[in-house]
Amino acid sequence: MTPVLAAAVAMLIGVAGTSTIHLSKGVMKLGVVRLRTPEYDRRRARAIYAIGIAMNFTNPIWVIAANRFAPTVYYTSVYGLGLIALLLFSRSVLHEPLVGRQILGVAVLAVGTVTIGLSELSGDPISLYGASRPRLLWFAALWIGGGVIAALVTRRGRLRVQELVFGVAGGGLAALEAVVKGVSQTGPDGGAFLPTGAANWALFIVSFAGAAGAFGMIQWSFARSCRASIMGAAYTVTYVALPLLLTPFIVGSGIPRAGALLGLLVLAVGIVMVAGETRQAAAARA
Repeated sequence: MTPVLAAAVAMLIGVAGTSTIHLSKGVMKLGVVRLRTPEYDRRRARAIYAIGIAMNFTNPIWVIAANRFAPTVYYTSVYGLGLIALLLFSRSVLHEPLVGRQILGVAVLAVGTVTIGLSELSGDPISLYGASRPRLLWFAALWIGGGVIAALVTRRGRLRVQELVFGVAGGGLAALEAVVKGVSQTGPDGGAFLPTGAANWALFIVSFAGAAGAFGMIQWSFARSCRASIMGAAYTVTYVALPLLLTPFIVGSGIPRAGALLGLLVLAVGIVMVAGETRQAAAARA
């Protein structure tokens, strides 16, 4: 398999993975709605909610599968597309309104994702073999510590600031899980489904702390009454951006590709347009 084809396979796995993860949020919400409907069977409602939880926790499986074919950045680069699947589910199943801004945001989202994808596919893949593990682990430790400190410092601050802090912290932790897994799975002959050697297995096991931390940040944000739309937008942007920015740093290959940075900017605009709170929702919340 050629490097370009392998990268394309990793991105296709990414599309399937992000669609599943984003849809899980819609499925869990459907279960909650059904539980609040007196005439609906409660066992079926709980089953729907449980399915949503199970879908959400498949994320490590998608990451592991994609890392077998190409560096982690190819998987994470398409994560924003999952918002499209969630938007369609919300409209067709949950019967939530779809405004013109969100429709335009979907188009912008697609353009940003395609721009990042073409940029990554047009250049030589950056292998994670030989990546600096001390740099990666120090960065992860600083991110965890900085995220917790920022969450504590902003606890009495404006809600919008807290939403951004929790979204950036949680999205970064989830991205670090994917990158650490990618480093542990990569050998001299490319990626593997499972690590080889004690050191790689230790790194692989440690990576699950990123997923746990991201889940904790999301729950902590909800306890602070943060809006899922704003927090989720910051989470998604950070999840895509961090591997693009971090990978060149840990492998010592210079700066990220200009096309990827441009695509990231476009992607961020699209995500804000899709996930941002509508005027109707803001009025209802007020």
